[in-house]
Amino acid sequence: MFLKWYPFRLSIKKRILYIVIWEVITLTYELITLLPEPWGYFHYGWWNLGHTIIVNPILFIILIKYYKWIVRKEKEAVKQYERGLL
Repeated sequence: MFLKWYPFRLSIKKRILYIVIWEVITLTYELITLLPEPWGYFHYGWWNLGHTIIVNPILFIILIKYYKWIVRKEKEAVKQYERGLL
């Protein structure tokens, strides 16, 4: 869902806002899963929400970059196929 609705062609401010909104959504989900039974089911151990706040935006950015890389590679493969190189 994150990638499906990601605003690739909008301004950087809107893209950052989109990532922040998803950060809030994922943090809310994690907070709910940390509640006692019957709602919660996570037990972190040494991990805490502070780690999540720092790591999630990095993971979102890595996901976006990876998606763009895959799309670029697919376009290159299609061009090579059309030229008869594959």
